Parts: sequence; C-alpha cells; structure tokens
Amino acid sequence: MPLITLPDGSQRQFEQPVTVAQVATSISAGLAKAAIAGKINDRLVDTTTVIETDVSLTIITDRDPEGLEIIRHSCAHLLAQAVKRLFSTAQVTIGPVIADGFYYDFAYEKHFTPADLEKIQAMMTELAAEDFTVTRSVMPREEAINFFRSQGEEYKAQIIEAIPSPEPISLYQQGEFIDLCRGPHVPSTGKLQAFKLMKLAGAYWRGDSNNEMLQRIYGTAWAKSKDLQLYLHRLEEAERRDHRKLGKQLDLFHVQEEAPGMIFWHNPGWTVYLQIQNYIRHLLRQQGYQEVHTPHW
Repeated sequence: MPLITLPDGSQRQFEQPVTVAQVATSISAGLAKAAIAGKINDRLVDTTTVIETDVSLTIITDRDPEGLEIIRHSCAHLLAQAVKRLFSTAQVTIGPVIADGFYYDFAYEKHFTPADLEKIQAMMTELAAEDFTVTRSVMPREEAINFFRSQGEEYKAQIIEAIPSPEPISLYQQGEFIDLCRGPHVPSTGKLQAFKLMKLAGAYWRGDSNNEMLQRIYGTAWAKSKDLQLYLHRLEEAERRDHRKLGKQLDLFHVQEEAPGMIFWHNPGWTVYLQIQNYIRHLLRQQGYQEVHTPHW
C-alpha cells in the first residue's frame, strides 16, 4: 500500500502498486492530460513507472524545466524516426538535448540537403500526429547488441558495448522505431507539437577527428507554439542586429584573415568607440575612480 507524498505536503494512500500516470489521474483529469513524466524522490521517470513503496512524487508537465528538456529529448527521437522512415539505410548514433533544442547525428552515404530538412520536418509532424505510445523496455546487453547489429545500426551496438556492464540497457519504442536511451520520454508522440529543424552540420563520431564524419541535424523544440514563434523571432532580431553585418553596412570596422578576431576600426566606428570610452571615463571619475594603464600581453 504505497503512500505518495506530493509537493504540497499532502499524501495519498493506494491499496496496490500504482503508476505515475494513475497518481496524476487521481488528482485531476487536467493534470493527467498534462503529465509528461514524474519525479520520484528527485529521480525523473516515465509516467508508466510503477510505484510500489512510499515515495515523494512530483508530476512533471511542460511548465517545468524538466518537462521542456524531456520534450526536446523526445523530439530528438522523433527526428531519428522521421529520418529512418525517409532514408532507411541511414544509421542513428546519438541525439542529446542542448540549449534551446536538440540534435541527432546520422551516418548516411548521401549528404542531406535543405530540401531534405523540409521533408524530415514534415515527416516529424506526421509522426507526432499519429500519436504513437512511447514504451520503455529493458534488454540483456548481448541481446541488445545483436538486435541493433541485426538492424544495421553498428553505432548503437558500439555505444552499448561501451556502457559499464552493471547498467541496464533500456530501449524506447514509438511505432516501428526503437532507440537506445536512458529516458525518460513523453508518454506519446502527440505531446510534441512545437518544433523546428534549424540547420545541418558535420560532426566526427565520438568527437574524434580520426573517426568517420557524420551528419548532424539541429532542431529546436518548445512546450507551446507561441514559445517557438517567440524564439524564432528572437533569432531573426539577433541576426538583424548582428555586429558583423552592421559593421560592414555602416563602415564601422573590418576583420582580416591575417589577424583572426582582431578589429580594424574605420573612422566612423572609431569615432563611436572613443565617444563611448570618454563617457565611461566620465562616469568613473564621478564615482571617484582613478585610471591606470598596464602593458598589453
């Protein structure tokens, strides 16, 4: 009879083992619908995780920072599933969360193009609409290695071989797509609504230049469509205000290959520079500071 302690200090007793999703349902239908994951004694878990003992539990939604990170991680899996549907011979490698989004690295004999990104984005939207249930399973190490090798996923097999032996090998499945992952993930792909693929890049396998060059696809993901649009707007404004672009347009400065990172000021830019410098000096003198000058290293 597990006793569940909630963040507000209230407790709920259950007569038998219960999942995180069932606890959310017992609180409210709205919370059950919004639930993305759970935090049991500060450990993030899937909503399908069964609670058998007394624990502290927080229901994670897209309003929580952890919820947004889980959305982004799940979008990486959605990206990999879309790529596999469109380019069946592509191999998946790793797909972590990064600031404001995610990426996934692929080994593929052809180079992805911007047109391919549009196709992959459309497929991700289609897969999200199919609302596949996301399920977790655990597989013995050797069985998991053999499974991925049988699927032509040599990189996944290598990742498993590098995992310390005591660790369980957990897999997540959505539709036909199965990926190696520690989790947790959203309950279903329908939770993923606000995402956009951003760019292509190259990346060496395991970050080693002696290894094969892979193709990296970057994306961004947010809890709500309005958050995605605000983010894209910020990027547009930042690009519009890019100092490198403005420096050229306003004849402020230039840079040269012979001196990377060094600024060669033109008269208009140097005039602005000196005005700002003099203003700062004026403020410092008002506050009683004295100016010194040291050698340049």
